[in-house]
Amino acid sequence: MKKIIIAIFILSFLISCSNASKSNTDSIDKIQVYASIYPIYDFAKKIGGDKIDVYNMTETGAEPHDFEITSKDMANLSKASLFIYNGGGMEHWVDTVKDSIKELNSLETSFNIDDKGSDPHFWLSPIKAKKQMENIKNSLSEIDTNNAEYYDSNYNFYAEKLDNLDKNFREYLSNISNTNLVVTHAAFGHFCKEYSLNQVAVARDEADPKAMSDTITFIKDNNVKAIFYEDFSSSKLVDSIARETGIKILTLNPIESLSEEAINSGKDYFSVMEENLISLTNGLN
Repeated sequence: MKKIIIAIFILSFLISCSNASKSNTDSIDKIQVYASIYPIYDFAKKIGGDKIDVYNMTETGAEPHDFEITSKDMANLSKASLFIYNGGGMEHWVDTVKDSIKELNSLETSFNIDDKGSDPHFWLSPIKAKKQMENIKNSLSEIDTNNAEYYDSNYNFYAEKLDNLDKNFREYLSNISNTNLVVTHAAFGHFCKEYSLNQVAVARDEADPKAMSDTITFIKDNNVKAIFYEDFSSSKLVDSIARETGIKILTLNPIESLSEEAINSGKDYFSVMEENLISLTNGLN
């Protein structure tokens, strides 16, 4: 009886070791992807699925424009299978990374996007977001040819969702009464061009009385009904303008970063864009 118990113990131990080894192997076999900012992280996660481990280099809820590369980041990137970033000037530190890690496999997701201009917020146009996802899919397929069909399938699924999102924006925004989009963050250039809106950015300097006066005059002269701001930014300036003009205050999320609470609640690019659509239809009609 004692020998049987010992044999069972040894067998259980060997099975446990085998499973642990398999788990470690599975983890090692996954493509290690580092993404510069949240929207790129989210796109990579959707395309890569369970075939990749993807890490967002910008902390949740942090301002990506203020991000500075650290030695720890550089060490992580030196071991990455793929580094993906937005491009268009969004990440001022990218050249430092490329110069320092010569063998780094990197992808600028805005590659082959026409009419980039000076606004790097490409993802706010579903059409350009689709191109970014396609570029991510292509890079993952080149690195991991065995799972190319898997990445292609994921891309096709989300490409259809982006087409539907674009269709909804076109449908709802084609009937708005005012095309002037007054915002506190000039992040919606690509979005506005896509849907024939006029972006009017409010100067963030609260101490500039002329800028404040110009904004108030524009709002009154053009019958603007709402001002849009990021929900995590200061609303003091927005409150002042709203008091002077009587317009509504609504949120419009540029999706540069999501809070940990928002991510844990299940929010992602698509859900936030749908929230943006509701805000826009409420504020532009």
